[in-house]
Amino acid sequence: MHGYPLVVPIQVRWRDLDPLDHVNNAVFVTYLEYARIRAWQRFLEYSRGSDVPFVVARIAIDYRRPIRLTDEVKVGVRTARVGRRSFTYEYRIEASGELAAEAESVQVLVDHAGGRTVEVPPEMRRALEEMRGDQD
Repeated sequence: MHGYPLVVPIQVRWRDLDPLDHVNNAVFVTYLEYARIRAWQRFLEYSRGSDVPFVVARIAIDYRRPIRLTDEVKVGVRTARVGRRSFTYEYRIEASGELAAEAESVQVLVDHAGGRTVEVPPEMRRALEEMRGDQD
């Protein structure tokens, strides 16, 4: 998947399907979450949920085609923007080589103990910048 520094394979499960025999629209968000977790493990070496210093503030998905049980699914993820206290990921979901959805999520960094937003530290900013990929 050109332009995405991380591509994550997804196994479509029977429980992902709705009565119309395609992946339910809400499950797409779970696929994005899985790709986001893999990105954090690979680029920032976080291994536990309590280590992740952000909350998701926004998710937007443009659905392009249904995903079926037999499709081979891949999710590409890359950094689109790094702000002072937040960052944006872009995603591409492909099903059997065809575009199934494009998405974007905004994450805000927080101090979970204090419940306040915090600035993106320099080492995290560098890792997020490494995830930019080739953007058209």
